[in-house]
Amino acid sequence: TGVDDPAVGTPAPTISGYSFDGTPVVVDPSKGPVMLVFLAHWCPHCNREIPELNAWRDSGEGPADLQGVAVTTAVEPTRDNYPPSAWIEEMDWTWPVLADSENFDAAVAFGVSGFPFGVIIGTDGNVLLRWSGEMGQDGIASMVESALA
Repeated sequence: TGVDDPAVGTPAPTISGYSFDGTPVVVDPSKGPVMLVFLAHWCPHCNREIPELNAWRDSGEGPADLQGVAVTTAVEPTRDNYPPSAWIEEMDWTWPVLADSENFDAAVAFGVSGFPFGVIIGTDGNVLLRWSGEMGQDGIASMVESALA
């Protein structure tokens, strides 16, 4: 997080893929700013942060044109909450979900350094902000607000 992030101001990698049911998911910032949240089913921080993200989503505080997309990554069949398709549904995630490749291509492209990992992409396609770790509902609100100010 912060001003020293070399990714801020640079073009975001273009990612697309599929949700667990095979629906194509395309991240297109030209349709409105995007908040990508990289999540791992086995990550205790992710399991605590998703209800905070949901509460923020449901509060209506976020910009109406903000697109929220979860990227499930780092899939590990021997860890908790496998498979991630059932886990993300049980967690009441209602925004689109992009299932990362087996090689974690999306996570690598965005420089994911821990979980949860968030990225805000502006409508110009540039990275506005990245963060790692739990932020809570208020933290999420202020991150999005400052990124899009």
